[in-house]
Amino acid sequence: MSERSRTSDILSIYVPSFFIFVGMGIISPVLAIYAQSFGVSIFLAGMAITVLSLGRLVMDFPSGLLADMIGRRPLMIIGTALIAITAFLNATADNFWLFLFYRFVQGIGASMWMTSRTTLLADILKPEERGRVLGYFQSFQTIGMAAGPTIGGFVATWYGEKANFYFYAATAVVSLILTYLFIRETKSGNAHGGEFTFPKDLTIRLMKNRGFLFASIASAIAFFIGSGIRQDILPIYIADVAGLSPAEIGIILSAATLANLLLTIPIGYGIDLIGRKPVIVVSLVISGFSMVLFPQFTSFLLLCGVSLIMGMGTGGIQQAPLAMATDATIGEPHGISMGIFRFFGDIGSLFGPILLGFIADGFGLSIPFYVMSGIIFIAVAFIFLFGEETLPGRKKPEQVKTSS
Repeated sequence: MSERSRTSDILSIYVPSFFIFVGMGIISPVLAIYAQSFGVSIFLAGMAITVLSLGRLVMDFPSGLLADMIGRRPLMIIGTALIAITAFLNATADNFWLFLFYRFVQGIGASMWMTSRTTLLADILKPEERGRVLGYFQSFQTIGMAAGPTIGGFVATWYGEKANFYFYAATAVVSLILTYLFIRETKSGNAHGGEFTFPKDLTIRLMKNRGFLFASIASAIAFFIGSGIRQDILPIYIADVAGLSPAEIGIILSAATLANLLLTIPIGYGIDLIGRKPVIVVSLVISGFSMVLFPQFTSFLLLCGVSLIMGMGTGGIQQAPLAMATDATIGEPHGISMGIFRFFGDIGSLFGPILLGFIADGFGLSIPFYVMSGIIFIAVAFIFLFGEETLPGRKKPEQVKTSS
């Protein structure tokens, strides 16, 4: 992005992402419930989320390679188009397995879109501004995520749950048009380098890089919470245990996103001022605490309050890991590096609904929250003890020597 300006950044990256996340938010209150309407168990309903993650997972490495080979812009356009088409097809599916197939293809499109978008950001952001700019970027996403569940709850109440998927398709079409009109290829994207082969040496090198490794683990936890708790278990818990309506589910989910929104820019500045690692550790602790609180309550207002606490925690682990991973991959091919980073996140997204859905079926809807809290606090211990700071100026001398 030569002759970069804040306006062009907003138009080319921020706004299209806003519409995609509005669409994701619109289906979030009803996704697991809609899947259950096909007459399947909680575990199988969670597959609606899991299979999307599986599609992303299998495409993450290829997306990273393609982002380096053909450029960021073409991949983003193709991915957005796939999201729009499959969102429409989700609403037309007449059986559960066809619905899952469309979700899988949607995951492939989502991987293309997310990896190319993340790579584009890695291309244009300087280390000293990553936290702040990602904070602004996250604000646009978060506004969409905050509005989406509330809109989705009322759409489902007024028109039925199937309508949410048509709305998602419409928002993806808007994003596609904006992406086509405003995205400009970066210098790195125009280089068109690399081969379509598994990057064994790069993968081994990144796994030995503690900054990248623990950033990837934190990202996996964030996705685990998002898919396993926020999209799968929490809406079903609110509906079945608390007995609340789709509109109320949407508002409760939006409460978490509201907290994300209010803290996004302060967190971004914190990432640049105090470092990536402290923000990740504190955010994980808050997230773990919220998991313990959810099963204690069934009232609408108290669940909104706990959802706000969850949002306070998840905000940091949505921003800081990407900044840390980008720091740690300076000098590496951005496309495949971000593809590997996305791969870790999608592992969390894949196994969240599988593990927590299985636990919910066997032990009840309260236990998954406690299991999630345990996973989070184990991750906190490892990152606190072994994770390395990657913020320039706050690295230990031996880290600077190693990275030079």
